[in-house]
Amino acid sequence: MNAFREPGFKERQEAAAKAKQAALDKLRARSNPGGPAVVQQQEAERVSGAKERSAAKGKGARATEKAEKQATGKTAPKSPRKAGKK
Repeated sequence: MNAFREPGFKERQEAAAKAKQAALDKLRARSNPGGPAVVQQQEAERVSGAKERSAAKGKGARATEKAEKQATGKTAPKSPRKAGKK
């Protein structure tokens, strides 16, 4: 009366293949959530962002940072001066 049977090599191999396929299916489903329309929109946003960055590159890094901060409404806090150094 054997209640527990040890799985054989073939059974373990099949179980591993099923688990691997399930993980791949899950990853594929997660990586493309909205289909082609979402991918096209993301591509358009990426291209427009690259154009903006290349246009701002000529102005300099500081001007770009300042423009981005003004656009978002955030300004960097001013650092307090140290009393011992001038």
